[in-house]
Amino acid sequence: MAEYEVDDDLVLLFARSEGIPRLGIYNLNNDKKKYVPFSYIENPERVLKIKVGRSSKEYRVSDLMEGVSSIIKDSSEAIKLNALVWRGVQVLGDLVHIPRSARSDADLNLIAENKKDTLWYAYTPKRGKWRVYPCFAFADAENAVMSSMLEEGKPWPAPALSVENGALPSTMRNTPIVKELAHVNPARWSEFMLPVSKAMFLGFSDWSSGGEHLFGDALWKYAPTENYRSAETISAISSAGRLFMNRILAYLRLWPLLELVKSEQTHDAVKELGERGMKKRERFEMTAPNLDDKQFRVTRLMDETTSAVAFGIEPTTRLPGEKDRILTLTGDVWETCLDACSLGGERDPQYACNSVISAVETKNWYRRIVECLTWTPKADDEE
Repeated sequence: MAEYEVDDDLVLLFARSEGIPRLGIYNLNNDKKKYVPFSYIENPERVLKIKVGRSSKEYRVSDLMEGVSSIIKDSSEAIKLNALVWRGVQVLGDLVHIPRSARSDADLNLIAENKKDTLWYAYTPKRGKWRVYPCFAFADAENAVMSSMLEEGKPWPAPALSVENGALPSTMRNTPIVKELAHVNPARWSEFMLPVSKAMFLGFSDWSSGGEHLFGDALWKYAPTENYRSAETISAISSAGRLFMNRILAYLRLWPLLELVKSEQTHDAVKELGERGMKKRERFEMTAPNLDDKQFRVTRLMDETTSAVAFGIEPTTRLPGEKDRILTLTGDVWETCLDACSLGGERDPQYACNSVISAVETKNWYRRIVECLTWTPKADDEE
């Protein structure tokens, strides 16, 4: 659909048949082409090597960005990208606000794993009003809205949203409280959806297992159809994008706290944190889908004097030069995370720890895709 000549040896192509488009890497020297998802450019440290005669030639991702930006722009009209992206925004808005529900007090206290992927947990007794508990940390700009719309009452000790009798909606997206949240804090509730939607249609990471792009492919399948927001379609897209939505929901749930999480790298996270006087609390394994399903060992430690909490994140199989990561939170921030991730039920430190790590990774991913999608050439004096 489009091509860009980087130099005499390399041409970049934009190609699509079904599902997400592909970035074509065309080596003019040997007339060979390789097609990769556009998520290829997410890692700014990646180096592309192509064979030139008996030697090889290297390109940094920054060397490719002008070409990538050009072929995306040149292909947008042919694939009707703008119209699709807008439909994707609508779908994301529906998905983000899908509520989960329980009918008994027992289900409210011990929440099933398959019901934790929500920002709205509803209590829907057979008779009487149903109530909805907001499962996210409030930003300062949101406090006035939440205090004006939430009220005390069973089954939660904290305020929740009361609603007259009727069926629980398939999404809370069009309710007054969500509309007000988007009005007072658009950066959290609406503005982020546009670049995320565009990234999905172009084939940036959606954290599907095995390097697939199940969510992006599902959007390409359903977004062009007339019933792209029907309950059946939203359910199908949600199933395809389960891992992606879990990450997005973790990011939104903890949004106002993420800038308060300190991130650093070290050669031995647990040893260094121990030298800082922190004591181990738990250790578990987790998978990072954005790193080719790589396994990590996570150790949660606490400073018993200050109540600060840290996560030491160690790769189980270490690549050359790869370091451990440390995330550090103050005691107050960790307490807020525990509450936000409890969904009004019992606190689950391991689930909260996973959520914090996923939210931080998603924040970093979001910043990177925005950089990629808004790339512009640097002025000569910035080189």
